[in-house]
Amino acid sequence: MLRLKTLPILRSLPLCAALLSAAALSTFVARPAHAEDDETTKEARRLYNEAREAMSAKKYKEAALNFEAASRLRPHAVALYTAAQAWELAGEPARAADAYAKALATPKLNDTQATRSRDRLAALEKETGVVVALGPETTRVQLDDQMEAGLPARLHGSPGAHVVTIFFADGNSETRNVTLEAAGSVELDTTKTATPEEKAPPKKDKVVPLAEPKTKAVREEPEPSSVWKTVGFVATGAGLATLAGGAVLGLAAKDAEDTYKAAPTQETLDHAKGLESNTNILFITGGVLTAAGIGLVVWQSMSKSSKPAAQDVALVIKPAGLFAEGSF
Repeated sequence: MLRLKTLPILRSLPLCAALLSAAALSTFVARPAHAEDDETTKEARRLYNEAREAMSAKKYKEAALNFEAASRLRPHAVALYTAAQAWELAGEPARAADAYAKALATPKLNDTQATRSRDRLAALEKETGVVVALGPETTRVQLDDQMEAGLPARLHGSPGAHVVTIFFADGNSETRNVTLEAAGSVELDTTKTATPEEKAPPKKDKVVPLAEPKTKAVREEPEPSSVWKTVGFVATGAGLATLAGGAVLGLAAKDAEDTYKAAPTQETLDHAKGLESNTNILFITGGVLTAAGIGLVVWQSMSKSSKPAAQDVALVIKPAGLFAEGSF
């Protein structure tokens, strides 16, 4: 039996996991196609395979949508668990929280995946709001354009105004307006009549035009050194983000290795090796970007220390918006 070589960096991943509070990516082994498989199962398998390809290509939003679509056709906890991690990598904490909650409510998560799902869900609910929807099991609800859910349901959203769509068993539907706060919850009883506030359209901010300034503002070109310093900050941020992605994929590689050891097949072996290679690439790329960015920032800071004091910066209002004039 083939034996996977564990990356040295993976031995320190528990520390990365604590810092990032990220869940590991799990592997899903699709059953071979048999004559008795119906079209729904085949379509679910196709969507899942496309989601895995998108995940490998770092198209995290596309991957998450396909994982969820596959799970709608053929409910599977691992697909939802992986969708939640993809939503986190895509910067969508509310949708990640929904996916973790659905994964926990679907059978067949192993103990490690269930623990990580509960930990991530608790962390994400501190920065998102929750709609607690109640009513008959035949009713379904949807927050904005997120995944539909049966009742009772906990729908997560970013702080602010949202629209909940209620789909009744008789085919009718209606919408309710809700406002969410971070770490807060709003209860929505679908059996009760909507209040005027819930039916009213969302308020829009009134736009007040600004008068043309009497004097024409002159924009100064940025100094070359400030441009390089900006590039340094951007490179450093990109490097750190890449290292974070490498840590998440490293956890995914560890899960894939465990899956291979439990059920060794060529497919699970290839998937584990692919994740391991992607982890190496991300760590190398992230290290190079971070080092280059820090080097640029330090170099520009040292070179600017011998220059005269910087000019003041003034804010000038124009019809197109607010502009900063001057140099740093």
